[in-house]
Amino acid sequence: MNSFARVLAMTAVLAPGVAAGAESARRLLTRLPRQLQLRQDGPRRYRFICDYLYTEPLGNPLWKERMSAEYTRTSAGGGARWSNVRIARAKGFEEPFPEGEVQPFMEGFEYVLGSAKDTLKPEFFRGFPAADMKPKNLVWDTHMIEDFAWRYFDKLELNRPYALQTAPEDVPLAGAGTFQNRRVELTWTGISKRADRICALIRYEAFGNKFEASAGNVIARGRSHYWGEIWVSLRDKQIEYATLLEDVLTEVSPPGQPAKQLFSVFRKGTFEPLPK
Repeated sequence: MNSFARVLAMTAVLAPGVAAGAESARRLLTRLPRQLQLRQDGPRRYRFICDYLYTEPLGNPLWKERMSAEYTRTSAGGGARWSNVRIARAKGFEEPFPEGEVQPFMEGFEYVLGSAKDTLKPEFFRGFPAADMKPKNLVWDTHMIEDFAWRYFDKLELNRPYALQTAPEDVPLAGAGTFQNRRVELTWTGISKRADRICALIRYEAFGNKFEASAGNVIARGRSHYWGEIWVSLRDKQIEYATLLEDVLTEVSPPGQPAKQLFSVFRKGTFEPLPK
């Protein structure tokens, strides 16, 4: 058999499989499964790591911090619990992070999963340090990722951005200020795979957001761009992985100082299941 004949023979063998694979991919990309229910047999544990990179406005590095924590969703519609929450600090961006200091006030911090409005009230974070937003961000970011993964799932169409609101929306920061979401969009961008599970890949983004916060006599104002991706299992709607990126420019007004200070913070977070 000459070379050309061998190619024709191989094509004849492979063609049915390729066609079947293409048809399967076409079906998966036609639309997300409607009425897919979140299923969870027992507690599901995640590791959330979020790095804060502080720089001058032109990008010169100042220092960095890492928030790391274990998050447990005790049931599909029940409760949430935090443990092993640590904050680590390092001077140079190339330096490795130390293990970090445990945050005792968050050890065993538990609540019932419900409306996001509950987490925006000052009494929700009773016992938390008022001047540090990073521990609260763990709660808000996790709630955001879960909300984006589940609430709007049935509304998403392939490569068509879905806007969550028609006008800018002010969100209270548990008594510390206000964050304004200018326009949040979700987009189902395709099918991917995590931990041997076929997943819908959902992108979220919100640019040009404004905020104002205070801690004691210190007032901070600025803008935020944030975005990321979420891998949602098409079998049970569980979150198999998520990313968070945020670029923040902040103007700080220290008490008793006429000059305002300007600095930038870049956040990079990953949210992934821990082994059972």
